[in-house]
Amino acid sequence: MGNQTLGRGEIHFSLFKTGTQTPSGFRYLGNTPEFNVTLENETLDHFSSDRGIREKDKSIVLETTATGSLTCDDIQLDNLALFFFGSTSTLVQTSATAATETFTDVIAGHSYQLGIGDSNPTGVRSVSNVVVEVASTPMTVTTDYTVDAELGIITIVDGGGIVTGDDVEVTYDRAAKSREQVISGTSQVEGALRFISYNPEGDKMDYYLPYVKLAPNGDFALKSDEWQQLPLTVEILKGTSRERIYIDGRPFTAA
Repeated sequence: MGNQTLGRGEIHFSLFKTGTQTPSGFRYLGNTPEFNVTLENETLDHFSSDRGIREKDKSIVLETTATGSLTCDDIQLDNLALFFFGSTSTLVQTSATAATETFTDVIAGHSYQLGIGDSNPTGVRSVSNVVVEVASTPMTVTTDYTVDAELGIITIVDGGGIVTGDDVEVTYDRAAKSREQVISGTSQVEGALRFISYNPEGDKMDYYLPYVKLAPNGDFALKSDEWQQLPLTVEILKGTSRERIYIDGRPFTAA
C-alpha cells in the first residue's frame, strides 16, 4: 500500500542569534493555509551532432535552487514584522498634564494628530481634558471640533467657529500608556524554519530548513471581504555547516 498523504502541519520560525546561524528560539507562526517547497535546476546538456537529428547524450546539473512560499493568516505583530522587513517594540507613553501644541493654518474638515514628533511619528494616545482655542478664545467641542480621545485626534468641524487658515492651540492631558508597534525596515529576515507534520492521512514527516531568508510576496489586503493573509517567499540556503533541507520520519523502536 502506498503512502497517500493529506498534508497538514505547523510552521515554526526562529531568528538567528546576532552574527551566527544559530537559532535563538522557535516561534509558532499561527495558522498557515499554504506552504510549498520548489526545487529548480539549471543543466548543461550535450548533444551528438555527427549524423541525422541531434540527440542529447549527456546532461549534468550545474546548479539547483530551493525556494518556498507560505501564507499566514494569523495577523500578529511579529508576523507583520516579517512581512515588512521590520521589528516589533513596545512604545511607552508617559503621563503629562496640560501639554500644549499649536496647529498652524488648519483646514476646516481636516483632522490633526496630537503629539507627533521625530521620536514618536504616530503621535500620542489616550488624551483627556482637551481644550481648543483660537487666538485665546475657547472653541466648543462638537460644534467647532471633535475629539477621538483614544487615538489623540482632533477634527475641525467644517462650518464651525474654526475656519481655514486659523492657528489652533490645543491643551490636553495624556495618560501613561504602552502600545505595541511594528516599524518597517530594509534588512531581509534570516533564520531557521521548522515544519512539524500533523497529517490526518499519511506518514508524518517533519522538515527542518536550517537557513532561510523570508520576504514579502504579494498583496496584504488591509481592507477586503476576505480574511487577511500575509504571503511570504522562503529562500532556502545552504548554511556554513549544514545542508539545505532535512526530513525526519517519526521515531520508532528498532527490532
